[in-house]
Amino acid sequence: MAEGITFVFCALILCFGVFCFFALWYYKRFFSDILREVNEARQEVSEVGQKLDAEGSIEEKMTVLTRFDNIKLERARTEYDRNYSVYVFWSQMVPLFSSLGLLGTVLGLILSSSGDIELESLMSSLGLAMWTTFIGLICTIVLKFVDSIGPGRVINDIDSAFTRLDEKMSKELYKRAGSSKD
Repeated sequence: MAEGITFVFCALILCFGVFCFFALWYYKRFFSDILREVNEARQEVSEVGQKLDAEGSIEEKMTVLTRFDNIKLERARTEYDRNYSVYVFWSQMVPLFSSLGLLGTVLGLILSSSGDIELESLMSSLGLAMWTTFIGLICTIVLKFVDSIGPGRVINDIDSAFTRLDEKMSKELYKRAGSSKD
């Protein structure tokens, strides 16, 4: 019976690990798309600023940049904020796998030690129960690596891109207004 429960625990950990992997990978792709949008928006702000420097008034520039910010960037920011909280849920699931592995090991040992305790059966049950810990640790390591090279890195890039874009828009507005800021 303990062998069956250990096997079920290993299968559940693996299935949940695969599901978590695909969730993290999805958010990496999603956040990469948002990063591309923000970088394109930054380029467009530069082009609009140069065009209006040459031929537009400050009112036109402020109107165009404000409309640009409200239409394009607010959608990207809203999508980012809404999906970031779901991503955080999945990234916080990663350390759970090592705990699930330990839980499976302890549960397997408890169930195998009920009744007569023989050293030989306890040792074979221990070997089988350790597989849940092993699988849990492997899932934790792989998923933490995927998170760090995937969505975690892209999220840092998005935060910097939003900051740079905000600075660029402010610079374009101040430059035209004759402010001392550059």
